[in-house]
Amino acid sequence: MSDALAVPLLRGVYWTNLPNLQALEAWADHWGTDAASRRAAPDEALDERARVAAQITTTGMILRAALHHTINHQPNTPAVSAKPGT
Repeated sequence: MSDALAVPLLRGVYWTNLPNLQALEAWADHWGTDAASRRAAPDEALDERARVAAQITTTGMILRAALHHTINHQPNTPAVSAKPGT
């Protein structure tokens, strides 16, 4: 991928995800990052973490969506007359 495409994509993903990444970091600071800490966190906290994590958009998600759109896109083609010469 060229820098002309990659740099705006990476910057956009970074800035779009920043609030959610900060929220996940705050969650980890409060509840910890190891398995034992997660088991000790209440269900509400785990639900909140899952909700925030689900809001993260990765570059891979964007590239897969673009590829899917490109493969499945049906361009507008002009109507072809069924009668020759019309």
